[in-house]
Amino acid sequence: MRVAGVIAEYNPFHNGHLLHLTETRRRTGCDYLVVVMAGCFTQRGEPALQDKWARTRAALMGGADLVLELPALFAVRTAQWFARGGVELLGALGLVDDLSFGCETGDMHQLAALAALLREEPPAFRILLRRGLAAGMSHPRARGAAAAELLGLPEQAVSAPNTVLALEYLSANMALNRPMRPVAIERQVGYGDMRLGKVASAGAIRAAWARGEAVEQALPGPLEGPFCRPGGLDQALLFALRGMSPERLAEMPEVAEGLERRILAMAQQAGSREELIGLVKCKRYTWARISRTLTQAMLGMDRKLCETYQRPPYARVLGFREEARDLMRAINRVGRVSLTVQPKDLRQNSCFALERRTTDLWGLGTNAPLYRQSGRDLTQELIRL
Repeated sequence: MRVAGVIAEYNPFHNGHLLHLTETRRRTGCDYLVVVMAGCFTQRGEPALQDKWARTRAALMGGADLVLELPALFAVRTAQWFARGGVELLGALGLVDDLSFGCETGDMHQLAALAALLREEPPAFRILLRRGLAAGMSHPRARGAAAAELLGLPEQAVSAPNTVLALEYLSANMALNRPMRPVAIERQVGYGDMRLGKVASAGAIRAAWARGEAVEQALPGPLEGPFCRPGGLDQALLFALRGMSPERLAEMPEVAEGLERRILAMAQQAGSREELIGLVKCKRYTWARISRTLTQAMLGMDRKLCETYQRPPYARVLGFREEARDLMRAINRVGRVSLTVQPKDLRQNSCFALERRTTDLWGLGTNAPLYRQSGRDLTQELIRL
């Protein structure tokens, strides 16, 4: 039995993702393909367009055999923790042989050299990193610039979004007792390419959808709602921040150097999430970091909770194909974590309590009465194909 693993958001699942899963099967010769997917919010702190069950169905129809949830405690964090959560979860299954990811480059030698440098952080690297931070660079950019300079590469070769994530996957994978074989599949469309076509970036698809344009050409199937409306959670965010103390906001995992006071001051005058991020953003604080912090604040994702769980404490099944039952039985025999198909079994787990808050919050951004009710994590049935 050969098993390949993929870590994803699928926001939404599009033709590029379909090509990636198809190429993963071809390159690895796997019998089963397991996807670890972020739930209702993305790594950049934004609510996903569709809920996790609609995206699970699309992934299964697109070639996945088993879809597991990456807990929000890891999904709405830095690239390092997003990658660590996904890699640790795949590794804990005990059967995953290959780790496949999309990237701006398919050069595994270059990626491996970069990942080793970022993992080891030799003295020369730390000197360049400190120099970049002193110049006002954000930490991710300073890190990428230091690595690029040491290896004689253009900075964009290191700082492209999917390359950054790929390097974190490789670094986390190196730390496993049983590392998976990395498989880098070159992206056909750049992360920031906003052109809509048969193969388009998720950002281009979401932007076109928000403008009311047809996006079906870029998708393998219909885009099923309900959807979390752009700006649908702005009032909840501003209300939460305006009643929050600086001390409480300072407990969020990415808040430092007085960022909490800057956010709370700007929240008093901003009228929307986008406006608030624009007022807070500066050279040192990136859009993504601020966005994540805002979502973490709404969810109560503080450092104490983050420190409690250094890896996902469970493997929750969102959906599977009937043909994957043998795989699931095998995971339950040899894995370090058992598959959870009954969410009620996780009621006492504080990581899952955060997940429930995440799903409930996402639902408030829709216009669908059923989805605005709380507790869907305990009542929604698994997706089975």
